[in-house]
Amino acid sequence: AAEAAALTEKQLAAETSAGSDNTDETPKQATPSEKEEPAPQETKEVESKNHSSTNKFKVKPSGDVASKKVERKHTPSAPPKSTTPSKPAYDPKKREVKKRTTAPAPQFDSRARQGLRIGEENVWKARRKHRRKTHNKSYIEIVRPSAIKIAVPISIKDLAQSMKRKASELLSKLFLQGVVITINDYLDDDTTVQLLGHDFGCEITIDKSEEEQLQITGATVEEEIKKSDPKELKKRAPVVAFMGHVDHGKTSLIDAIRKSNLAAGEAGAITQHIGAFVCKRDKGNLTILDTPGHEAFSLMRKRGASITDIIVLVIAGDEGIMPQTDEAIKHAKEAGVPIVVAINKCDKPGFNQDNVFRQLSDHDLLPEAWGGETITVNCSATTKEGIDALLEMLVLQSDVLELKANPSMRPRGAVIEAQMHKGFGSIATILVQNGTLKLGDALVIDHNWAKIKTMHDETGKLIQEAPPSTPVKITGISGVPSAGSDFIGVKNEKEAKSLASRRASGHKHKIAQRGKIQGLESLIASKQEEETKKVLNLIIKTDVFGSIEAIRNSLLNIKTKKVNLNFISVGVGEISESDVKLAHTSGAIILGFHTQVESHALGLITDLNVQIINKDIIYHLIDEVKVLMTNLLDKIREERYVGTFEVRQMFKVSRLGTIAGGVITDGIVKRQHLAKIFRKDELIFEGKIASLKRNKDDAKEVGKGLECGIMVGSFNTYELGDLIKTYEVLYLDQDL
Repeated sequence: AAEAAALTEKQLAAETSAGSDNTDETPKQATPSEKEEPAPQETKEVESKNHSSTNKFKVKPSGDVASKKVERKHTPSAPPKSTTPSKPAYDPKKREVKKRTTAPAPQFDSRARQGLRIGEENVWKARRKHRRKTHNKSYIEIVRPSAIKIAVPISIKDLAQSMKRKASELLSKLFLQGVVITINDYLDDDTTVQLLGHDFGCEITIDKSEEEQLQITGATVEEEIKKSDPKELKKRAPVVAFMGHVDHGKTSLIDAIRKSNLAAGEAGAITQHIGAFVCKRDKGNLTILDTPGHEAFSLMRKRGASITDIIVLVIAGDEGIMPQTDEAIKHAKEAGVPIVVAINKCDKPGFNQDNVFRQLSDHDLLPEAWGGETITVNCSATTKEGIDALLEMLVLQSDVLELKANPSMRPRGAVIEAQMHKGFGSIATILVQNGTLKLGDALVIDHNWAKIKTMHDETGKLIQEAPPSTPVKITGISGVPSAGSDFIGVKNEKEAKSLASRRASGHKHKIAQRGKIQGLESLIASKQEEETKKVLNLIIKTDVFGSIEAIRNSLLNIKTKKVNLNFISVGVGEISESDVKLAHTSGAIILGFHTQVESHALGLITDLNVQIINKDIIYHLIDEVKVLMTNLLDKIREERYVGTFEVRQMFKVSRLGTIAGGVITDGIVKRQHLAKIFRKDELIFEGKIASLKRNKDDAKEVGKGLECGIMVGSFNTYELGDLIKTYEVLYLDQDL
């Protein structure tokens, strides 16, 4: 028992020393006592278990049975906590050796053919995903159409998609042809679109169905009437338009016909807007339009001629045919409308019928009295002479024309005038050309839509329906249509809105393209011109929409290459605060025609110093704009020769310098005029006449043959025989 206890103590000591060897960096030196007493063989087994896991071989103990029992009895089931080896300290040298000796060789699998290591999982996954996407991808060859059908205007982008081409290809082809546009620009020319398709081997057909549906012209109205059943056609009243030169009595004649005092209230004896009324006669009614007589309303006159059946050409017998009369004859011939000549002012002493006949013959209008076909009637708006005869001739002429319409068809017609009213909104006076217009009908008017809320005749009476050749005033329009635009009845309000929206979209495209698509050479030339041109910004406000177009076209017809007119805003109604603020911001001039300034905008006009030109007569307004355009241009400096002075003597005056004495040989000499000194026909000095004296007295001017003294600027080196020529400097306005 004593020997077994001693053996157990030695085993515990050996285990403790083995644990301490694992915790220390260097093994401890054994004590002398431990060297002298070697441990039994059984301790090797315990030491081998705790020292290194790499030693797989155990030293078997001797065959002593007692030692075996002691080993089984005292061997612990788990190593004590104190024997747990701690992490050794970091040694760089050992670490390098370990890296060199223990690093495994790089391993590759089937992915090695792609050059990827096993650790590069993300790269491998990305490549595998890409291969999976592209492995089964099939490439479809683009089949470009050989023929397409499109509607114009069309953008370059949409045209390229229809042709299965890149937009850049189309733009390049157009650029080579000298057309400079962008991908979002529109092509509205049929020929350009078709030629572009031909260059790419694609036949393009222009679809006209939508255009025919949206564009309503007088020709289509006539076609509808011709296609109608003859049994449904009924006689209609002729539409008569009065045209003539300013102040030739056109409005007075109309006033005499409808027995109203409209002519006296017209500014400058010019009718500013188209009016219409029905004149009832025993043998038939007449629908009379009153188109303006001044040339500025040429656009409205053209529209008036397009919807009229007979034109009454009013000529003053004492003046004869004038420029506006020529224009009216031209428009009537272009429209193919028969002309009846009313020779007015037959009660005046200077009335000359033969002179008027001669002038009519020069315009290929041979009077019936001279064997021609042109009907002429002498009349007087003042004495009412010849008025009934004129109306009878108009009724007879309508019988010859055999005018008919189909009241059972959908209503169609044209706008005579339109304006914005504060209480009722947009109000339009329209003329029904075919069909019957009823209260509540849905219409498409230009790019606006309407559902008729109220309908009045020329007397202001509320009516329920209007047959052909009837002028009426309607409300319920989405916007203010332009004078002369067509209208057509549709099924319901929804269809009216749809058609109006498409028409408005096409209208915007055309407006945006005006002047945008142009040749490369013209683009460069126009840019150079724009740099040298002055710009006049304008804001136009009128009482009716039709006047806007007339004023705008009149201004654009001003012949000039030096000033551009920029229309900042155009509108109908009174001049408001927003108009004044816009004019101040843009530096524009406000042009008012037959309109007024809102009361609360008057103070703002003074504060912002905005210029407003408000006229009731259109040619006065045009003249004012011409003055504004002229003032924008730089003045032209002009030197006008005045006289010549010959130097014959010199006088030196202290504190003044040298004074040239001599005589005026030509013209006169004035103080402060420009003087040029010539010596032997060579200009040696130029300056103003600083002093002019006559007999030692200051003089403003000296005439020919008189002696005087002159001092020119700071010049002092006069010589005998020098000539001093004087000029008056003028700064003149440039021609537009």
